[in-house]
Order: sequence, then C-alpha cells, then structure tokens
Amino acid sequence: MNRRTALQAFGALSATFAAPSFALPADASAFDRAVAANRWLQPFKGISDTTQDLRCESLAITGRWPAGLRGRFYRNGPALFERGGQRYRHWFDGDGMVQQFRFGDGRVSHLGRLVHTPKLLAEQRAGRFLYSAFGTDIPSDAPAQGPDSFNTANTNAIEHAGRVLAMWEGGSAFALDPRDLSTQGPVSWRDDLQQAPFSAHPKVDASGHLWNIGTFRNRVIAWHIDPQGRFVNAQVGESPYPGGMVHDMAVTAQFLVIPLPPVKLHFERLAAGGTPEQAYEFQRDEPLRILVLRKDDITQRRVFELPAQMVFHVGNAYERGDGSIALSFVGASDHRSLVLGAVAVMRGQPAPPRVSSTQLAVLDMASGRASVESLADAVEFPRVDPRRIGLPTRYLLNASTWMPYAAGRGSLFHGIELRDLHSGKVDRYDYGEQMVVEEHLIVPKPGASDELDAWLVGTTFDAQRQVTLVNVLEARRVAAGPVAQAALPYWLPLGFHGNFTPA
Repeated sequence: MNRRTALQAFGALSATFAAPSFALPADASAFDRAVAANRWLQPFKGISDTTQDLRCESLAITGRWPAGLRGRFYRNGPALFERGGQRYRHWFDGDGMVQQFRFGDGRVSHLGRLVHTPKLLAEQRAGRFLYSAFGTDIPSDAPAQGPDSFNTANTNAIEHAGRVLAMWEGGSAFALDPRDLSTQGPVSWRDDLQQAPFSAHPKVDASGHLWNIGTFRNRVIAWHIDPQGRFVNAQVGESPYPGGMVHDMAVTAQFLVIPLPPVKLHFERLAAGGTPEQAYEFQRDEPLRILVLRKDDITQRRVFELPAQMVFHVGNAYERGDGSIALSFVGASDHRSLVLGAVAVMRGQPAPPRVSSTQLAVLDMASGRASVESLADAVEFPRVDPRRIGLPTRYLLNASTWMPYAAGRGSLFHGIELRDLHSGKVDRYDYGEQMVVEEHLIVPKPGASDELDAWLVGTTFDAQRQVTLVNVLEARRVAAGPVAQAALPYWLPLGFHGNFTPA
C-alpha cells in the first residue's frame, strides 16, 4: 500500500491521518534561527535523540513538598519533530513521549520515554520520516498496515488497571509498563476491532469504569472497560455529523456526551496539497452538535444544537434533578488554533491570540432544547476533581491567560484559574512573563472529601532558565502560588494531557 493509497484508505478513520503539504520552513536550521528571538518556544524544538530516555533521579525541590502527595504524575505530548534535517510543520504531528514523575518520601524523580509505536520503529530503522501526518506531507512509498502505521500515541496518558495507556485520536491505545515506561504494544480490546479508534480522552467514573469513544467515517464507537482493565462492551452507531473532528467527551451516570464541532475535513483538498486552513473548514452555518448516547444502548440518543463553536475539551457533565444534563466545556469562535496556532509555533512564531472560553450548557433531555452561557475568560485544558467525573461538580480548573504581556506569545498560557461554578468566583495565579503554563490537575488529598481539600499539580516551562518545573499549589489558596516546585535540569517538549495515580 503506497502513501497516497494509505491516506485515502485510512484517512476517513480520523482527521489525524490527513497529510497536507504547504510552503513553510521544514528544516531544523530554519526553526533554530526563528526561535533564537523567542526563547519561550524552545520546547517546540523537540528531542533530538530518538533512543535516549530522559532521566533525573532527584529533582531540585524548593518550598515544602506535601508529605501526603505520593504517586505517579503522567504527561504525554508530541516530542520528536525532526529527522535527517526535515521538520514537521504542525504541532500535532510529533511522535509521543510519555513523562512520568514519581512523588514520594519528599523526593521527585523523572523518566521520559518515547512510545515505541510501529511508526517510530520503522522510521528509526530508515533514519527518516516515512509516514504523512496531520499537517505534514511525507513523500514515501512505505507500506501501511492500517491506522496504527500512522499512530503517534502523543495526546494523553492514563494509568488504569496496572498499565499506562498512551493514546492518540485515530487508532489503538498503546500499553506501557508503569515501572519503566517500556512499550508493551497496541491494545486490542476485541479481535474484530483491532486498530479501531480509541480516542485520547477516556473518562474513569467514580466506580473505576473507563469509558471512551472513537470516530471513523460516519460511525461512533462507545467503549466500556471495567476497573480491572477487562473489555466489557463496544457499541457502534452513526454520527449525526460525518467527517467532522471529534476530540473529547464526557460521561454522566447514564449517558455519554460528545461535542461535534462544525469542522469538516475535505480529503480532496488534502490530496491536492492544501494547507490546514484550506482543508479543515469551520462551517459557520452549521451548529455545534452535542450527541448524547445512553451508555447501555447507544441507539437511544438525542442530538442538541448550539451556536457554532470549535471545541477541543470538556470539563464535566452530570445529570440534574430535573433530568437535564449540565455540561461544561471550552469553546472558541473559530478553529484558528488548529489551522494557524499549531503551525505558527512549529516555525518559531507567536500563535494567534487565545479566543477560547468556558461554556456552561444545559441539555434538556425532555424537550431536546439546549442553552449555553459563555463566560468572560481565556482558557483551555479544563479539569475537575477526578472523584466527581460524571457527578455534580463545583470547581473547574483551567490554564488561563489575562495579562497584557501574554499577547506577544499568542495562545500559550501564563497562569491557572480555579472557578467556583456556584458563586462565579475565580482564584488565579500568574506564573509570570517568563513561564509557559501547561495543563494542571486536581489531586485530592488522601482521605479528604471536599473538592477544595486538594492540590493542584502541573508543569511549567521556564523560558529564562530553559528548564521544566513541576508545581504544587493548594486548591484553597491558588493566588498564593506554589507551596513547592521541583525543577528538572533540562526542559521537556510541551505536552497535551496527563493524569495522576496515587501511591
């Protein structure tokens, strides 16, 4: 199967298999020259050695590390952007690298390893890129054996039932050993669904069950995995918006809640070498659809319509007393972060300003009507107390931007905010002009039940020192800043998502 045939055959499974070609600097030296004036973009250089792990047995700690904060903190994101002088042109293209920080006994250690997917191993042997990606066309006749030939496993990592799952949009999850992050291989939940999309944002409910979706062509798969990691069910249904981009989902006690933003992928434009801006069309005359499926029978469903918005990430969803569903998510007025921002940073240029904000929707299951309230913030990467997934939640944590100096860095963040959804109060912390802020998590304190009895844990990149830090804040006193920081002696590529496993 040659390159073009493979893209036609597997591209419909997920937008992630698209391969536009466009005139941007594609060599490493061009990026190096561009980033010299923008030191905060250094992590987009990515790693250069594809065989060497990143290790630090003892990070330098400042402040007082909480004695009760013990466990494994995972991050995942694109990390390998260059081979043989050629450079990927879109942030989403890079091969995935899982970061594991171990907390315990007042010490923090770090291990970072590339996920050894078939794509990575084949390209290591060849010494060059072989497979086209989301935003970069790679001329090659390398054979493809299915979606996992393109799988970068670069979007999220979660430890579940004794193994770490490294996940992407359009193919298998890859299992890693939590002891050393060695790649065990793709996970096949059912023989007839090998390489079927197992998306990057599964949700683990209060009882430990893992729920996920996958989309391909006009189909939606609903996955159910039990707390012991055993396959329970996979249901396949129709999508009300075929060929669109679906990234995240929420769960409630009874339902799966899936935003379907009006972004259409035009394969004919990709085949002709179109840019992401040309190929990924934001259809302003189409609504944002919210697909609600019953967990036990996805043929029982409702489709709600809201004004057109781009949606990457949801916060949470839960069923209210009147039977309606409350849903929080981050929405944007267009898809510029997808087609412009993620391209600009790979050239060493500022991305367009952040335009996404918190959205609070109510879905009336009886009438089929929906309403939404847009909040005045500029945020992304929403997270809630993991014990409250699918249940009523009061607090929503986001990476955020609000200071004037942030305009020069485009859509990258400088702070975090914890929003009280009952009172509207926002507790913020600004890490400062030299910092790039990544996703933070809410980590409940052992034995605690209140949502604010928690730590906020997340990574930042210090552009001045050129190092990555792990930060710990008190959820009750966000504005006071970190109570402890653990600094690596090196920087890490900026990641997307991760999770925490208590020890």
